[in-house]
Amino acid sequence: MDVTPDTWRWIWLAIAAVLITGEMFVAGTFILIPFGLSAAVAMVLAFLGAPLLVDWLVFVGLGGALFSVFWRKSRVSMAAMKSPPGAGHDRLIGVLGRTTESIPVDPASSGMVKVGGEEWRAISDHGPIDAGCTVEIVEIRGTRVVVRQTPEEGSQ
Repeated sequence: MDVTPDTWRWIWLAIAAVLITGEMFVAGTFILIPFGLSAAVAMVLAFLGAPLLVDWLVFVGLGGALFSVFWRKSRVSMAAMKSPPGAGHDRLIGVLGRTTESIPVDPASSGMVKVGGEEWRAISDHGPIDAGCTVEIVEIRGTRVVVRQTPEEGSQ
């Protein structure tokens, strides 16, 4: 098969189509799309009559530059999706609450604790706790908080 400069127009088109389509199957990584876009630019240059060397330099150079930009942007957006400190259920550790139901010593049964405006099922590793007592949350186990009674009165 004789590959002429006219043939490269269609080769660049095929490369661009494969890379851009391939990005749909590895979505979120932005690995293929920069080179797919640079192949599209190389295709346009080939249709305008640019030499093959220029097409390759544009494909590699522009693809590398776009990859660098896309990679940084994706890392910044991934970092922004992480939970900030104090988010999620871990924010409750160390917070004081008040028991609304007594908490038995048996870990198979649980009581209720009101923390702020939320009510949580609670268990105690430190003995039974009566209703109306102030407790501190020391751990989260699944959907239950592990509490211990505090000597001070008042709750958050």
